[in-house]
Amino acid sequence: MKILFIIPPSSGHRRIVRNIDCSHESKADYLWQPNDFLILSSFAVPGDETALIDGTADRLSDSEFRQQYSVEKPDIIFYAFSFVCWETDLAYFSQIRAIFSETPIFVIGDIFLEQDYRELILKSCEGIVFVPYLIDLKKMAGAKGARGKLDLQGVCTAAETVPFKKPKHVMRIKRNTPRHELFQKKGYIFPFAKRFRFATVTTMWGCPFLCAYCSDSNISPVVSSREDVLIELEHLREMGVTELFFADKAFGFPKENIRPLLKEMAERFRFSWTCYFHPQLYDPELLEAMRDAGCHTIIIGIDSANIPSLALYNRHVNKDKVEALVAHADRLNISVCADLILGLEHETLSDVEKTIGYALSLPLDFASFNIASPLPGSVIRKKVLKEGRLSFGEGGFDTSGKTGIIGSSRIDSETLRKLRTKAILKFYLRPSYLMRRLRKTGSLEHLQIQLLQMIALLKGALGQTEKK
Repeated sequence: MKILFIIPPSSGHRRIVRNIDCSHESKADYLWQPNDFLILSSFAVPGDETALIDGTADRLSDSEFRQQYSVEKPDIIFYAFSFVCWETDLAYFSQIRAIFSETPIFVIGDIFLEQDYRELILKSCEGIVFVPYLIDLKKMAGAKGARGKLDLQGVCTAAETVPFKKPKHVMRIKRNTPRHELFQKKGYIFPFAKRFRFATVTTMWGCPFLCAYCSDSNISPVVSSREDVLIELEHLREMGVTELFFADKAFGFPKENIRPLLKEMAERFRFSWTCYFHPQLYDPELLEAMRDAGCHTIIIGIDSANIPSLALYNRHVNKDKVEALVAHADRLNISVCADLILGLEHETLSDVEKTIGYALSLPLDFASFNIASPLPGSVIRKKVLKEGRLSFGEGGFDTSGKTGIIGSSRIDSETLRKLRTKAILKFYLRPSYLMRRLRKTGSLEHLQIQLLQMIALLKGALGQTEKK
């Protein structure tokens, strides 16, 4: 069997990350490896052939992209969409569907969390993958012409099917190792990595938390066994990979799975790595075990200076715990990137200013200033659709605000754009901050990555200002 993974080009060579849960445009010059495709590649068995065409990572022109896919003879195709560039992704998909009219095509994409988009795409494909760890690849490869007739686990084949059911529950699975060799393109760059070459590993897909402004509030956690993760890490060591990104939305869950994994990583491997880490999972022993296992950077959601108010969105975080986590990471020399949201519906201009000031007051190494956006599946999107401020087929809104900002009832879109630019410049151009980053940069390669990302981030922020 030949399995073909396709990611279309992005107009203007934009760095757009396409995922099942949440797609976004890079805020600097990074591009994540397509983690959902990585997971799907783990279902290939010996003898199967896999191929990846990534028009975004390779910055392909339309003709180059067409030339690459037109010579392929796959038995099954997986194609990635993004809400950020829905219209162009759909146009490319239509071209591919026309050429591969007899080949089963399955799609992924955050936009299919909404029924209207499922109805549209299921007229032209065999199904939408929502839980990549549960698929039956052989059954899917034989699904041509059976649209809506097959019951495929982990796949939506009927628009009215609710992709993710509540209440959430933890699923524990056994899995194979993804075909990491396929995803070692030079176009994939991770912004916090110490080396250009890296690999993406997932111990827990989905999320145990319920933050209503996040698409992952819909997705139950799928937990890989410790043994399978260790086999994958051994494979990556044999490949010569030393830098990792753990793509878990909340690394550390469940603790009974992670603690023994970290112990074995510290004893057997010498990886350096980054992960997302939820503040409510923090305890000193866990953070120290992460450091001992090679963790050098954590990405945490602080979201707002008014942390208690986030309970309005089912985000329950203790402010003292957040500050204890940041201080402890600083002592351990673990870099911290804080995700912050500007313009949540309940917040005033003063609230946003306080959030920016709060970021400046903490010992942070990076700050990702995100504009509150109508992400598919989020409570924000449901609200603006109900109010008629967003219509079917209208995309382009993501947390960077590069192609569109919806605004809130209290703060207009242009003010939010200016606030984000102000926050970026104020945070990253402090002399004390620049000295801090130089002290924590351990090699020429690490410095090069940091400089490339900072230049792109500042250029992007200033470019948005110039457009106005």
